[in-house]
Amino acid sequence: MLKSELNDTVKLILKNNYQSEEPAKTLAPLRGGEWSAAYRFNADGRDLVIRLSHTPENFHRDRIAARWSSPDLPIPQIIRIDRYLDQYYAISPFFHGEPFENMPAAELEQTIPDFLSMMTALQSVSLDATKGYGTITPEGHGAFHSWSEALTDVINDRPDSLTHGWKKALVKIPTAQCKVDRFYKQLTELVRFCPDQKRLIHSDLLYQNLLVHNRKVSALLDWGCAMIGDPAYDIAIFEFFEPWYPAFTEVNLIQRMRQSYLTKSPDNSRYFEQRMAAYQIHLTLGNIAYCIYSDGKHDYTEHIDRLEEVLAKSDLLPTVP
Repeated sequence: MLKSELNDTVKLILKNNYQSEEPAKTLAPLRGGEWSAAYRFNADGRDLVIRLSHTPENFHRDRIAARWSSPDLPIPQIIRIDRYLDQYYAISPFFHGEPFENMPAAELEQTIPDFLSMMTALQSVSLDATKGYGTITPEGHGAFHSWSEALTDVINDRPDSLTHGWKKALVKIPTAQCKVDRFYKQLTELVRFCPDQKRLIHSDLLYQNLLVHNRKVSALLDWGCAMIGDPAYDIAIFEFFEPWYPAFTEVNLIQRMRQSYLTKSPDNSRYFEQRMAAYQIHLTLGNIAYCIYSDGKHDYTEHIDRLEEVLAKSDLLPTVP
């Protein structure tokens, strides 16, 4: 069923765009993002998706990312971005597929060759013509002057952030505050190993954003977290979350991702372990901020435990009391 509070809004948007009642009759809810709702519908013989959000920034990043779509990197085009009352919406084609992380090991094994080709294509997108690093702005540039600045900004609680208020809430949890302070200090020691590369980072390929159909990657969705920087960041995400997905371990996915990346260029192996540690600290700090902001809806302790496990395995990292 449609969310009742959006039911009439979605139907009116579709009627205004297609001058017909028919698209609204085909509406079916999809899994939306944390900040959006999504629905499938049919118009003029095409299966489409409409997403609604109170902010348009993520939709604009989707449109920017579509510039780099290719057969190995299937990124949906954005047909329309607009506003209706207090809701922004985006319309795009619907793509069939199963979330990559939900696949059983046997099917995952058959998909890995195409998945690694997709990762190579993603890591190869050059953004040398863009300005800045880090979060991609609606204009298509990075929000920070350097990659290290983008990484260390994770500790800031900006008023325009979707998780604004997390630091004020964190103060009320001294044990978590202590962990955050220690992790952040380690991050500041490690960013010197992180190169100022201008490559495309999705940074959210899990959570049903990477679809597979007939053993081929069919779509890379939701570029709301996209960044300009070191493409090893995407590998770090898979490595961090491996314990949540046993099939990854069964097919040795992380080692195969590492090998594929490291053999592409001698430069890729430079300070690789330090970079991986830095990116896993960075994403953990972001996850903690989100969990704290959610006020108990999500558990930050499992992220802390996993990061401590990751850091304990490395003898290359700076020791921070």
